[in-house]
Amino acid sequence: MSNMKITSAHKGDSINENTLTGDSVAQKKEAFHDKHEQFTEKAYNATNLLPDRYVLVLTNLCNLRCCFCFQKKNPRNDAMRLTDWKRLVDQIPDYARVTLCGGEPLLFSGFREIFSYIAERVDCNIISNGILLNEETIDYLLSFPNFKVLSLSIDNIGNTLRDVTFSQWEHLKKMLKYFLEKRSNLHSDCILDIKTMILDENADELFEIYKYFVEEIGVDTHAFQFLKGSPIQHADYMYELKNISEKSEAQVYKKFDLIKEQLDRVRSYNVQRRKFSFLHPKLDSLVLDRPLSNIDCLNNPYYIKEIYSPCKFPWSSVHINFDGNLFPCLAVSMGNVKEECLSAIINGDEFKKFKDLIRQEGTVDACNRCGWLRPKDKVMA
Repeated sequence: MSNMKITSAHKGDSINENTLTGDSVAQKKEAFHDKHEQFTEKAYNATNLLPDRYVLVLTNLCNLRCCFCFQKKNPRNDAMRLTDWKRLVDQIPDYARVTLCGGEPLLFSGFREIFSYIAERVDCNIISNGILLNEETIDYLLSFPNFKVLSLSIDNIGNTLRDVTFSQWEHLKKMLKYFLEKRSNLHSDCILDIKTMILDENADELFEIYKYFVEEIGVDTHAFQFLKGSPIQHADYMYELKNISEKSEAQVYKKFDLIKEQLDRVRSYNVQRRKFSFLHPKLDSLVLDRPLSNIDCLNNPYYIKEIYSPCKFPWSSVHINFDGNLFPCLAVSMGNVKEECLSAIINGDEFKKFKDLIRQEGTVDACNRCGWLRPKDKVMA
């Protein structure tokens, strides 16, 4: 397997972040997403261009038991080891951004080693539940300038919907405030982000959750995510290619009108306070000075293909599962990085079949409620 380093393909395409004004931290995150979408167009029309976004699922193990979680959480003998992850990182292009997630990534035994190995080379994000954070770990993470985003998965104040105890919550609040204080002292630009799953169980408190994290904690950005509409999305179990075109029934929200009302309160708050939050899928904006108007389709149990733009993100973003299987977004293995080099998988026959299908169909049934969905004929803020 080749360990050859791939040189930059779009260093000149970067957005001038020094020109950002206002709440620049949140705007930098939006600028990153814009930059990624620009690269996506480039990759879609290019030949043999490696993706610029890599999601590394370091482990399927987790210290919480969320009711909606799709992962198995059982120890596996075929899990990637530290040496496997390092070998993969050696093949990632220098224009990439890597996101570490799980399970709970801090449970991976070689977490610090793989984090530093990545952050010494390219930009790095972490998605965590935050329970295992401590001052020493925060100090270590913030010592790397390439550490760009810490995202924490929190679904209500206290995070009881994820089975977090009172003592764990109190510790997490303390660590969030420590993170912000340490970040300020170091003049770091690492973004503190909250990710909230939209559930019937938290439908009546979405705005209060958001307001709490803005006013009481001081986080930079907040993403509200709808439940995925297919078990094939970002799963740790691999499916066959034919499965992605099969209909699956998404959960229908019982409190959808209340959810829309709460999200519109978030939007209005953002307009008044010049704050930033994001909706996934991005079918409407939470920062524009007009009511939400375009999200009713998200409560349909079946996918309505006709209203969405063709997807090009499989050309620019890939996941590497904890067992080494590489997949674009839908959990269909394109190959295993323990057995093949990265470029061979990206440019291989299995990935070509997947891309050919997406080029032909635009999107498929398994894309239902995917965070990368974009509506047709509508420009989002």
